[in-house]
Amino acid sequence: MDRRQPSVRLRLIGAYAVSQSLVLALLLGPLAGQPWWQGFRGYFFNDQLSYAAIASNVSVGDMRLVEPFTLTGTLYYPSLWYQTMGLLARATGLPVYLMWTLMGVVAVCIAVGVVGWAGYRFSGRAYAPLIPALALLTGTISTPTSGNWYSPLGSHAVVWGPFGSLFTLNAEIAGLCLAAIAMSLALLATRSPRNRPALVVSAAALIGLLANIQTYSFFTTILLVTLFAAVWSLMQVRSPVLTAITVILLLAVLLGGSYVAKATGPLPMFVLLLLALVPAIIPAVRRHRGLFLSAPGVLAIAAAPQVVRTAVGLAGGDAFLTYRQASSQDLGVPVANAIFGAIPLILIGAVCAIAAWRRRESAIAAVLIALATGAAIMSTNDRWGFDQEPYRFWLQYEILAALMLSITFSWAIAQWPTFGIRRKVAFASVGVAAALVWAVSLADVAGFWIYARGEGVISAQDDRAVAVREVLRTHDGLVMSSDCLDPRVLKMISPGAVAYYNYGLAWPAAEPAFRIFKDAERRASEDPAALQAAGVDYVLTDSACTSDWDFTREPRVRPERTQNYDSSTGPQTLTLWRVAPA
Repeated sequence: MDRRQPSVRLRLIGAYAVSQSLVLALLLGPLAGQPWWQGFRGYFFNDQLSYAAIASNVSVGDMRLVEPFTLTGTLYYPSLWYQTMGLLARATGLPVYLMWTLMGVVAVCIAVGVVGWAGYRFSGRAYAPLIPALALLTGTISTPTSGNWYSPLGSHAVVWGPFGSLFTLNAEIAGLCLAAIAMSLALLATRSPRNRPALVVSAAALIGLLANIQTYSFFTTILLVTLFAAVWSLMQVRSPVLTAITVILLLAVLLGGSYVAKATGPLPMFVLLLLALVPAIIPAVRRHRGLFLSAPGVLAIAAAPQVVRTAVGLAGGDAFLTYRQASSQDLGVPVANAIFGAIPLILIGAVCAIAAWRRRESAIAAVLIALATGAAIMSTNDRWGFDQEPYRFWLQYEILAALMLSITFSWAIAQWPTFGIRRKVAFASVGVAAALVWAVSLADVAGFWIYARGEGVISAQDDRAVAVREVLRTHDGLVMSSDCLDPRVLKMISPGAVAYYNYGLAWPAAEPAFRIFKDAERRASEDPAALQAAGVDYVLTDSACTSDWDFTREPRVRPERTQNYDSSTGPQTLTLWRVAPA
C-alpha cells in the first residue's frame, strides 16, 4: 500500500470495519435481545451439544479421550477444537457455551479478514476486504423456489447458504476457517516468490492441523489444495501429455471407484483420488523441489496425531469406526439440486473466468478450476465409492467457494480498465446477471434470520438449571436424565457422567447396554434391570414432567435427595434417585 495515499488506507480500514460488522451481525444478530451469553444457541443443537460435551469434560479437568457422556469407551472423533475450548473455559472461568460462541465468532472474523487481505493484495482495491463478508450472505435461491430458506434432500441432508452452516460455530466451521486461511496463503504464495516458502509451509501446517479438528474439513481442503497445485503446475508447463494422463487417471477413479470400493472400503478411494493428481504436480516438484517436499512433510507431521490414532483403531477393528466408515445412507445431492443451489456462485465464478480468459493468470485460473472440480467430485462421492455424506461436502465447498471467489472477484473487477469491448460486454452482462441472482438469493438470509431467532437460546441459568446443578452437586456417578430434560442439556448444565451417547460420535464401552435407552420415548429407563446393566447410578426426575419415570414402588431405586425450584406453572421439585448396584 502506498504510504502517500492515506485515503486508500482509510478506505481499507472502512472496508474492514464494515466487513467485520457484517460478520458479527450474521453470527450474533439473530439472537439480539436474547441472553445468548447465558446458554447454548438452540439452532440445530442436537450434534452441537454432543460436541460441547467434549469441551465440558476438559473444562473440569478430564482430558481423557473417552465417549464424552458416559466417560467410558474411546473417542476417535477429532477433538482438538473442543479440547482447546475446554482448556480456555477452565483457564478463564467462562462457561463452555459462552466460549463456544466467542471462539467461533473470532475464527470466522479472522478468516474473513485474511481472505479480504488476500483479495486486496490481488486486486489493489480497498473495497476487497468487504467482498468475503458479502459472499457469506449468498443464498441458494430456496426461498423463491421452495418457500423455505433451505432445500431439504434425502434423510437429514440439506442445501442452504453459507450462513446456514456458519451459525453453528462448531469445529467444522473452525476447520473451514483454517482452510480458507490456508488457501489464501497458497494463493498469495504464487504472487510472492520471496515469501513463498514461509507461506506454503504455513498453509501446509494449517491443513495438517485440520485432521485433528474436523475430518470432513480435512478431506475437503486436502483435495482442494491438491487440485489447485495440480492445475497451477500444469499451467506452468502447459503439457498436453501430463494433462491427458491426469484426466485419464481421474476418470478411472471416478468411473471405476464404486467397484474398487467393494474390495477396499470407502476411505482408500480418497487416497486413490489424490494419487491420480500426482502426475500433474511433477513439474512443480521439479521446479520447487525443496518446497514441494517439505510442505507435505509438515502437513503429515501436523496431521499425524489424529491420522495415526484413527488408523490404529481401524486396524484393530474398532466397532464404532467400522460403523462410522460405512454409515452414509441417503445423503447424496441430486445433480440438479447441486447445480441450482450453486447458481449464484457459478455466475460469480463465470464473471471471474471471463476476466481470466486467455490471460496468464495461472493462480486465478487454478483456483477457479480447483473449486469447480473439487465441488463436483466430493458432492457426488456416493457415486465413485467414497460415500461419505456428499451433502456435507457440498456445503463445505460452498463456503470455501464463496470465500475464495471473493478474492478472484476482487481481482476480476480490477481488470476492467484492461478489457477490450467484447470482453467488457460479456463481463458486464454476466456480472449484472450474477448481481441480480445474488440479490434474489438474499431472501434466504431473511428466512434463516427468522428461523435462527425463533430457535433462541437453551438456557443454562434459569431456575431449573440452577436447581439441577444443586441437586447433582455432590453426586459421583452416572446419571439418567429426566424424560423432560434432554440428556445433552443436562451435560451442558452439569458436566458429569450422563447415561446417553451420540450414535455417530462415539460409543460407550458397554454400547449394547446403553442402546436400550435410545428406544422410542426412552421408556426402558424405567426398567431397573436395564439401569443396573448399564451401570447407571442415579436417575433424575422432575415433578413438572408428567411423563417422567416412576420408581415409587420399585425397591431397587430409592430417592436420595430433592431440590425445589420455581417454574411458570408454580413450585416444582427435582428428585435424584439412587439405583442399587446389580
